Amino acid sequence: MPENSEFLDPHSKLPILVGPTGVGKSEVAYQWALRIGAEIISADAFQVYRGTAVGTAQPSLEWQKKVPHHLIGSRDPKDNWNAVEFAQEAKAILEKGKANAKNFIVVGGAGFYLRALVEGAPAGASPDPEVRAMVSDKALELGKEGLHDWLKSRDPEAAARLHPNDLQRVCRALEKTFDLSEKPAGLEPLGEDKVLFLGLERSRENLDKILLERSKAMWEGGLLDETRNLMELGLGEDHPLWGAIGYAEAAAHHKGEMTRAQALERIFRRTRQYAKRQWTWFKHQHNVEWINLDHYPTMESVLEELQKHISPQMNTN
Repeated sequence: MPENSEFLDPHSKLPILVGPTGVGKSEVAYQWALRIGAEIISADAFQVYRGTAVGTAQPSLEWQKKVPHHLIGSRDPKDNWNAVEFAQEAKAILEKGKANAKNFIVVGGAGFYLRALVEGAPAGASPDPEVRAMVSDKALELGKEGLHDWLKSRDPEAAARLHPNDLQRVCRALEKTFDLSEKPAGLEPLGEDKVLFLGLERSRENLDKILLERSKAMWEGGLLDETRNLMELGLGEDHPLWGAIGYAEAAAHHKGEMTRAQALERIFRRTRQYAKRQWTWFKHQHNVEWINLDHYPTMESVLEELQKHISPQMNTN
């Protein structure tokens, strides 16, 4: 029984911890889960893949030993993963945990995945910012003809309707191939009334400093080796991992297309742009209660603030 078991309340809402990349969601979720005896579900487009611990900033193995983490490193990179599958698996984990009186924290920055879980995603919904970032970067990399060929491989009918020069519509059509276009049979979303979105943020200046250091640490911490291993798996050029920040740059470096300095600059720039898109998404898509980490000098003070928001904790009931 956790030391702070008095915080556990089966009638509280499920907390979903969101915010821009690099802000500190994983560490806060881990420390909070330790304190209240919860398990963690990762809402991420890439952390689910094995062999991507560095490039996707997976929680450390030490953390995972102390706190059960779900949907981390559980899939082969060759397997499919999208918002539908995330919502299905996360819902199954929550339902099984509910039967065993377990408590959960959902944490992640993949906005479209979270919306699929909470409310479903109607046809024509705005894309997840990570999807939009990936497609935009691919447009720069592949050019108009290459991007149109990619669309042809994913949605031949849409490609037949669109001219390669119609770049904006081609991009939007590609985004839809990664999105949840309709609620799958048998999947009922949790509902907004069953969850509480809690957002972590920092000043732009402080977050930029963190992201710059994170980019360097990722590069020095094994990103090149991970990328080489992924390249040896023979993943197709249209695999989403090649649009993930870091892997595209490391692959280009392996091929002699980028210097180390160029790759690091691009990783930082893309990460910074992605963080801004995430901020915008969560500011407008959900009713989020925000906590500025710059205002809290210790982790204990952050956890105390989280408890004030969630009140007695924390089940799927």
